[in-house]
Amino acid sequence: MRKTTRAFAVGMLFATTILAIVHYTNDKQKQNDAISQQQYEQLVAERNELAEKLEKQKKETEKTTPSQKEKVYIYTLTIAKGEASRDVANRLEQAHIIDDAQSFLTYLDTHQLTRALRPGTYVVTSDMSYEQITKKITK
Repeated sequence: MRKTTRAFAVGMLFATTILAIVHYTNDKQKQNDAISQQQYEQLVAERNELAEKLEKQKKETEKTTPSQKEKVYIYTLTIAKGEASRDVANRLEQAHIIDDAQSFLTYLDTHQLTRALRPGTYVVTSDMSYEQITKKITK
């Protein structure tokens, strides 16, 4: 009789556990659906708000950008005989003709123009490319 009672108790415990798991997972899914709907609506609202801010920022950038692009620097570069290309690049950078002296030196190195600079006086502008500047000062 004890074995029967124990088997019955174990069966009841097993059935109760299964019912509790099913009940708990169903409630959890319903809560997740409600939360995910709320989160979705919140994310859509945030996305719309960010899109509006981005559009405003683009318009402001378009207003300020043309004035910066219109500014062109003109520089009269004088290269002395035997002057190092590093010195020329630094002066071009200081005169706002090029953005970075090191990248200009790298350009000269890759095109094997480091020693091809010719002494003289040249007029260069900030809207010229590296290629245009080097053609002018290496002829």
